[in-house]
Amino acid sequence: MDSALRDPDTPADLSPLAWVQEELRRSIESVHKTLRRHVRDSGDNRLAAFGSDTPPSAALQQAAAQLHQVGGVLSLVGLPAGATVLRAAETAVQRLAEHPLEVEATTVDTIERADFALLAYVARLLAGNKASPLSLFPGYQALQQLNGAERIHPADLWAFEWSWRTIALEEGIAPRSPEAMRAPFEAALLRQMREPGPQHAAQLSNLCEGLAAALPPGQGRTLWQLAAGVFEGQALKLLGSDAFLKRLGSRLLSELRQLGRTGDEAQRERLAQDLLFFCAQCRISQGVGPRLLAVHEAYRLTEDQAGDYQDDSLGRIDPAWVAQARRRVLAAKEGWSSAAEGDQHRAAGLDEQFAALSESLGRLFPGGEVLAQTLQRAVVATLRSGEAPPPALAMEVATSLLYVEAALEDAAFDQPEQAERVRRLAGRVQAVSQGQPAEPLEDWMEELYRRVSDRQTLGSVVHELRASLAEIERQADEYFRNPVQRELLIPVPAQLSAMRGVFSVLGLDQAAHACLRMRDDVDGLANTEIDFERAGALGVFERLANNLGALGFMIDMLSVQPQLAKRMFHFDEASGRLDPVMGRREGAVELPDFEASGFHLDPTEPAADAVAEFVAEAPAATPPLPSLADFELPDLDLPDLAAAPAPVPAPAPVPAAAPAVVHESAAPSVA
Repeated sequence: MDSALRDPDTPADLSPLAWVQEELRRSIESVHKTLRRHVRDSGDNRLAAFGSDTPPSAALQQAAAQLHQVGGVLSLVGLPAGATVLRAAETAVQRLAEHPLEVEATTVDTIERADFALLAYVARLLAGNKASPLSLFPGYQALQQLNGAERIHPADLWAFEWSWRTIALEEGIAPRSPEAMRAPFEAALLRQMREPGPQHAAQLSNLCEGLAAALPPGQGRTLWQLAAGVFEGQALKLLGSDAFLKRLGSRLLSELRQLGRTGDEAQRERLAQDLLFFCAQCRISQGVGPRLLAVHEAYRLTEDQAGDYQDDSLGRIDPAWVAQARRRVLAAKEGWSSAAEGDQHRAAGLDEQFAALSESLGRLFPGGEVLAQTLQRAVVATLRSGEAPPPALAMEVATSLLYVEAALEDAAFDQPEQAERVRRLAGRVQAVSQGQPAEPLEDWMEELYRRVSDRQTLGSVVHELRASLAEIERQADEYFRNPVQRELLIPVPAQLSAMRGVFSVLGLDQAAHACLRMRDDVDGLANTEIDFERAGALGVFERLANNLGALGFMIDMLSVQPQLAKRMFHFDEASGRLDPVMGRREGAVELPDFEASGFHLDPTEPAADAVAEFVAEAPAATPPLPSLADFELPDLDLPDLAAAPAPVPAPAPVPAAAPAVVHESAAPSVA
């Protein structure tokens, strides 16, 4: 399906990625352990194998196969850039397996950093932060250099469904024949390569647009219009002049010399895709010329497709350090809480706990050493006094620990703005240590606290919804297997009513309507003797099975992208079915033909308190869920997404027999 026909305002569904994140982390960690073990043992192996042929390493071959499997998983869950990086890592490990004596620690470092960058990228996506797949390029480039690849280009990580499209010609451009523009193009290109500047780039853009105007509609015209857009981006200083852009000039010169001849179609298409990639890196909000604008309109490019492929911030941090820092923050919070309560016995290990936390702060946070030293001074002063810390100091230290924990949870600890924020936290602690009054929370602190709190609250709600749905599915499945046992369905209507209330609070009206319809259906089945030979009875069974599966899918999406879950499901009153909306948006405009042969829960609102109460009172055991049945949920007015007509999905065919309800069927299995 052409991506241009999808709703551009709808983000990608990250639920499948969330399902495989932990397995991805474990698999990559296993590969790294194998590589490190091989490096550790390689010294003795070199001495033993001196002067003889060494067979391939079975352990490294198995590690390469593991990377191959994980790369296939990322392809299936819609992360092609990550799959590309893992394929490069697989090739590197496979080469090392063939020559096990050539494995060096620096080579393993390169592989690890690229994999760490991928894990950090996935974590940012799932935390709701903006992340470009182009940020994976530095690690990918290093891997491809290890592999000796012929082509290493950031466009390899740029996912776009390519097609030749017609681009509007700029008005008033005089056509230039290939013969007339070849000499000035070569001269201007040489000057641009030697001394890049807006004047030379503007001249090249004019020459390319003139050549496009002289060519008939088709691939040749589109290619040179894309070239005109790239040079216009350089003239407007929206693009730099790195090695990748300079190579484009050489490839364009070769294309110009072959114009009119039968050339390599695949090579020409690859050149056009690379040109389009650089056009997409020009953000039109920063000012754009008519040629770039025409390209962006023809290919429907958005600023989300731009990114900094020279940003090497990802991959510098081992994910194991982050997990370790979370444990250390938790230990420091518990120790400081005991000290604030005057429990000197439990506070004895406070110095050691904060020393370990200081190491993590220095590793992970920009300027984290400043906050680490300030916190340690506050702890030392508290231990020397032999008393509980003053309330203001206790509050500021606790606030700093909460912020560090929230930043780790939000995967935002290594952002550039964190350096100033960490210094500000240290200043606040230092100020109250000197007897100054405590300051109110700053906006950026409250915003991060609120976002993480919302995510944690929603996670608890999702956990209880899953437990409730699992119990309903179990009871329905037993009934479907033996429909004579109607007593199995007696508790289900109350459970569906409770789930309906939760969905109403979260603003998921489609799911609430589905639960109401399901409650009525189940109530009818429980109180009426059904003739199972009638098609109507089978229709009720099928509708219940479908809606239970759709609710499971929605709940999984709710835990990752609550706003997307709100708009990606539609309940049809006529058929009584809840179905995911995964097709083209209604009224989508077809691309022009080519002419030649494209959540937020406010904690101050009563409803948020009700949801928190619902989570706190829910029992740990799955089978009985009285808290859901007894819970009364008020309405909550959540902010809606941009209004868009919800497409009505086509009804699914009715199976011949009543299916067994299994929640796992709602989620795709990834081999």
